Amino acid sequence: MKTPRFQHIRQAVRLVWTSAPGWTVGQGALVLAQGALPVATLFLTRRLVDAVTVFLGQAAGARDPWPLLALAPWVAAVTLAGWLCRALSALVASAQVEVVSDAVQDALQTKAADVDLAYYETSSYHDQMRLAQGEATGRSTSIVRNLVQLLGGGLVLISVAGVLAATQGLLLPLLLLAALPGAAVRLLNARRWNRWRIQQNAPARYAGYLHLLLTGLPFAKEIRLFGLGGELRGQSRRLRDRLRQSRLALMRRRAAAEIGADALSAAVLLAGLGLVYARMQAGGATLGDLALLYGGYQKGRGAFTGVLGSLAGLVEDSLFIAHFHRFMELPRRILPPARPKPVPNRVARGIRCEGVSFRYPGTDRDVLRGLDLEIRPGEHVALVGENGSGKTTLVKLLCRFYDPVEGRILLDGTDLREFDPEELRSACTVLFQDFARYQMTAAENIRLGDVRVPPGDARLAAAARRAGADQMIEGLPAGYDTRLGRLFGGGTEPSEGQWQRIALARALLRPSAVMLLDEPTSALDPRAERQLLDTVVQETRDRILLVVSHRLSTVQAADRILVLSGGRVTESGPHDRLIRAGGGYADLFARCAPP
Repeated sequence: MKTPRFQHIRQAVRLVWTSAPGWTVGQGALVLAQGALPVATLFLTRRLVDAVTVFLGQAAGARDPWPLLALAPWVAAVTLAGWLCRALSALVASAQVEVVSDAVQDALQTKAADVDLAYYETSSYHDQMRLAQGEATGRSTSIVRNLVQLLGGGLVLISVAGVLAATQGLLLPLLLLAALPGAAVRLLNARRWNRWRIQQNAPARYAGYLHLLLTGLPFAKEIRLFGLGGELRGQSRRLRDRLRQSRLALMRRRAAAEIGADALSAAVLLAGLGLVYARMQAGGATLGDLALLYGGYQKGRGAFTGVLGSLAGLVEDSLFIAHFHRFMELPRRILPPARPKPVPNRVARGIRCEGVSFRYPGTDRDVLRGLDLEIRPGEHVALVGENGSGKTTLVKLLCRFYDPVEGRILLDGTDLREFDPEELRSACTVLFQDFARYQMTAAENIRLGDVRVPPGDARLAAAARRAGADQMIEGLPAGYDTRLGRLFGGGTEPSEGQWQRIALARALLRPSAVMLLDEPTSALDPRAERQLLDTVVQETRDRILLVVSHRLSTVQAADRILVLSGGRVTESGPHDRLIRAGGGYADLFARCAPP
């Protein structure tokens, strides 16, 4: 049975291989070549030292340089090959990291766009995301590099061990003893570092949030208005100080462990040098044999240290890459059925909620409690109620961002859970209260409502015209090609009401059977609101329209008004009838209506 750690290593190798197969093969070939070069260097060194010995032993006038000179091209070739391999290896490794980095970024973005909305509303998800993207790229390529180096180092070690076994077998256990402390300390430090990252992840993420508050555009006005700069900088400084002190303490422990391991290795190295010196004193070998022995010891120790280092590196990398794979394995809860039913192009029977109850994950309060309501085909319905009554939650359920805890929601008599979620959402147009402000051109902002529409298509301008945003856009410096927002150069910042019109144009571009508007006119003046509502009503005459609003001038035009209170529909009917009934809606209208 495969262990989880081995699975993470295998997954990392597959990621690197699928994203950069050519560079990975090139790196493997170079590492193997570099593994063979030390053995060639050892034998050439032996031949060269022996040739020098013979040359110096000849009479001054009768020395034959050709045996010595014949070795020079080989020495030059091996040396040049080593330089070339190192240069190419650096290039290949850099290119591989770039390609794998793009693949990891794409994988993270794909997963982030795929997970349920519920994850985004929990702090644990954002902790996992930060851990996942922290070192995924470097660790993935490091795993492959360590595996290849493990193979290359193993070949060098086998070759060198054969040479050393024939000359001085006692050096082999010394190589083991010299390399073990460093490998053990590296593994220990990796575990400490991984544990520290997990413990300090939430504080480090909050430090990043404080930095965003101090540097991000959305918060700039309030920070200056309320004089929050000093307070937030103080919080950030104190938090960063604690993180730095904790990190420095960890680094001190790591350095102490490494110094101890190096001291043990140095003691073993002295013993190995003593053996080399004893061999030299005994006179039982030529100078070439002694050069081979010493070089073999050095290269063998390096190879053995590299093998153990690669093994320790694999364990270390697996600790960190595990965060990436845990994130990539987050399960989806909003899943399509095995045999999804087709979503109707036109709503024939309407939407019906039957006994719908819902509470957000991790909470114990029901936002909706046994909700029953019906929206008929082509009907325009307004949803009103106090804050926290569940209006926006109902919109999320209709889009199937969540499933009800109890009850069911039917579209033309079919439970929403029997549709494919993506196909269901494509049949809905939604304008959320916290609509997005894309720092892109005006045309791109609108086109994101339906990316099937080609850039420059006349439908973009038509959607802007229906939303009342066309005159504003045409007055921009580059018209529809003007970048909105000031995060990037050349941008223009629209007003809040203009942003809302752009968002509505994005919603109107999308052909759908159901339109859901959450506070669609909150940033507009009364006249603009009236014009816009007339346009929306005209555009949705053959579609279901559900409007969530606190502005009673908005809801009066609806065919029917639903009053939500305590997670249930407490009143239902047109404006005039609800006023005459003298219930909660009439009270709300009396408190909120202009004098």
